[in-house]
Amino acid sequence: MMKLLLSILFTTATFACNAQLTMAEPAEWKVIGQLKTLGSLKAKLEYRIDGRDTIYFLFMKDFKKQEEPHYFGIKFRSTGDTFSKLYELLKSFFSEENRKNKNYSKTFRLGEEMVNVQHYLLVTGKGIMISTNDGYINLAERDIDKLFGMK
Repeated sequence: MMKLLLSILFTTATFACNAQLTMAEPAEWKVIGQLKTLGSLKAKLEYRIDGRDTIYFLFMKDFKKQEEPHYFGIKFRSTGDTFSKLYELLKSFFSEENRKNKNYSKTFRLGEEMVNVQHYLLVTGKGIMISTNDGYINLAERDIDKLFGMK
């Protein structure tokens, strides 16, 4: 009797585990812009349509782990024109009034991630550092334009 109960329990558990795995088709992500250095991907901004909403994914190479490829990303929706507002916020660091203000920084929630943006001096000139708990990346103004498909 005990063997019968154990085999029924095992069979039921096996079917329950199989129901946990459901295959799905890969999402149709479309690239808005990407940055490459020496053939290596530095950052990429993609989107896909989800019903009436658009989902964006900002994929970035972590600068603190240069010797090994470590990437992190931020997923966010278009609710409230987030795409345009994020572009304007990043570009605000290069405006005449904020370009020389070393104390100008912004911390905000983007999707599920807390993000901090601050000025950062690059070898090629002025830039910004975008950081989350998962990593950080440094970008020039032209990088932002290219990433957002503006130039």
